[in-house]
Amino acid sequence: MNYRHIYHAGNFSDVVKHYVLTLLLQKLHEKEKAFSIIDTHAGIGVYNLQSQQALKTNEAQEGILKLLHSSQDRSFFEQYLKVIQKQKTGFYPGSPVICRAFLRSQDRLWLSELHPEDFQSLTRYFDKDPQVKVLHQDGYTSLKALLPPREKRGFILIDPPFEERNEFKTLVNGLRESYKRFATGIYMIWFPIKDLKPIKEFYAALKGLEIPKILTVEFLRKPPITPEFLNGTGLIIVNPPWKIQEKIEPALERLLKIFEFTEGYVRLEWLCGEN
Repeated sequence: MNYRHIYHAGNFSDVVKHYVLTLLLQKLHEKEKAFSIIDTHAGIGVYNLQSQQALKTNEAQEGILKLLHSSQDRSFFEQYLKVIQKQKTGFYPGSPVICRAFLRSQDRLWLSELHPEDFQSLTRYFDKDPQVKVLHQDGYTSLKALLPPREKRGFILIDPPFEERNEFKTLVNGLRESYKRFATGIYMIWFPIKDLKPIKEFYAALKGLEIPKILTVEFLRKPPITPEFLNGTGLIIVNPPWKIQEKIEPALERLLKIFEFTEGYVRLEWLCGEN
């Protein structure tokens, strides 16, 4: 495993993914009943944007730093930015820290991280936190072990590094098995958009699962005509909350303007069902 998210922390893709994540977590608060969150590829929890690795790519300049310094209306992103601004100056929270910010006293968070150094960092960060359990194992293995959660309410974030060539196939198989165990959970899957051909094949495979409700979210900074380049970022939301697309779409359109992606576009489509 060569992938280390520190090189990409806070980039435009992180902003899109983590903003939608905060929307979905807020929806879980609408009921008092406890829930569990499972993060299958957790990383280290928080990232130093002034580190040598982060500055080598400087991707945060086109992402979170641009949003933080924007003079445009940022009201869409209020809850997301609150989590960001609670961190030390120059640090960006990964999904584990964002998820932890939305736990109530009755809720639990399960984090899986396979990279040995990142697992140790994550364990230190959440040391003695009774609501967080860090697991040193493959995220798909964790899904088999943890689903269904005892609370019968849950959110599952599947955010793989896409270092393996067959990652899309692995995602589909992982979702198939997870949905069998826990059909009522909310799932959010992240994927990169480089070339359209594998995306279309991915969508077709997801349709084959015959899951009643799947919403696709695509955020493109430029048309996907250069397969070696990260042209955009995508999300799959299974069992999306009622009318969540009405919150996502205008906010992502605003991000296009803030990021100055003049060739970019946002597309939300129902792959299965309709809310």
